[in-house]
Amino acid sequence: MKTSLSKWLASNTAVISRSLLLGAALCLSACGSSSDEPQENNSYVQFYNGAPATANPTFSLDDTSLFSARFADATNVTSVETASYSLQIKETGSSPLVTDDITLNQDQKHLFIITSADEQFEYLSLSFAREKELDDEFDLHLTNLAASQPLLDIYLSDATETFADATLLDSLALHEITSDAVRRATGKYNLYLAEAGADAPLFTGKNLDFAFENTYVLVVRDQYGPIADQLAVDVILNSSSVARYTHQDAQAQFRLYNSLAQPVKVALDNSHIANLTAGSMGNYTMLNNGDYSLSVRDAADQLLLNSALLTATAGESQLVLLYQNEHNLLEALAIKESDKPQLQTNDVIVSNLVADFSRLSIYFVRQDETIATARHHIKNLEFKKQQSLNLPKGYYAITLVHTAENGSATLLDKTDSLMLQPGERYLLTAEKDDAAPSGYHLNLTF
Repeated sequence: MKTSLSKWLASNTAVISRSLLLGAALCLSACGSSSDEPQENNSYVQFYNGAPATANPTFSLDDTSLFSARFADATNVTSVETASYSLQIKETGSSPLVTDDITLNQDQKHLFIITSADEQFEYLSLSFAREKELDDEFDLHLTNLAASQPLLDIYLSDATETFADATLLDSLALHEITSDAVRRATGKYNLYLAEAGADAPLFTGKNLDFAFENTYVLVVRDQYGPIADQLAVDVILNSSSVARYTHQDAQAQFRLYNSLAQPVKVALDNSHIANLTAGSMGNYTMLNNGDYSLSVRDAADQLLLNSALLTATAGESQLVLLYQNEHNLLEALAIKESDKPQLQTNDVIVSNLVADFSRLSIYFVRQDETIATARHHIKNLEFKKQQSLNLPKGYYAITLVHTAENGSATLLDKTDSLMLQPGERYLLTAEKDDAAPSGYHLNLTF
């Protein structure tokens, strides 16, 4: 049966109009219009990923992808036409994690927070006026995403006060979000988290800065990464820049990688802490927040590195690389390790420890790819520099390439196809190796 063009247009005008309006609104947001300037008949949306079981889900309205975010990251606020939409949160190449029909109201900001428990996904939503009448004040909403603390008391005090002076803001169950905001004068505050009814905090965050006359959303969550059993706090405003706070009394930790062709002995503040064989990764050493002196000696007790500065920050984990510089002198490079969950993807720290070349390139090649088509790579990595790469689950053959000034390329090393293991944080180093056919090799450790 045939349908005339005029009849088809008449029956589909509403759908076409809404799609055009959504596209126009997104163009306004993407083409330089300030998100702080209200648009006529617009709503505002933001997405925060609070689901540790995700990789990098995309948030869509009516099949129009707006943005994506990894765990504990937020997106910028985007303006869209006030209307009803089909909401979808989806990972690339998978079925939707969350779908729903939603209505966005005019001049309202709508924050959507995806959550997960036992690989089941849901979302929390919060709506409030985009432009509020605030006079040197801010509004604060609270939510608890910490599975380790299914019931939390949340306190706030002035930055100059202690827990004894703090005010209880609310008691929150897991995945609960406050619809009523707490209003306070702009400025700096201390945050305290305690088990329900406890008279001492299990988390203290100092100098949380609420400087703007605006609405903040405070998210309590579990801290992931090499340091377990800790809480973290994220504070969301109107951009993808999330303010993160860790417990001020939390311990830090570090581990050492010895890239030398000889064993070494390591001391911290002149106290022996580890013996490392050649090309090995050490165990974690726990530290209190502070500055330390790191020294390294060879098996004959000759000093190779004297009093390198190591700064330990509460709640953070570091990887310290021991390597020889271009003058064959030992140096140490400290790198902060990722605190993201490693369930769907792996964070890989890639470091060039080859002094013979100013730059090297590393490619992670899947079965249906070549170096030329590899989606995941780090090009022109300078000597004693490092970058982090987030890799989706899958098999990869890793290649090390040097490209000369005339454009000729040399394949220095290539691994077999291998699967990165869930939960592991990897270090990949390019190193000199006299025993290798090319004189160089890749070393993947965790």
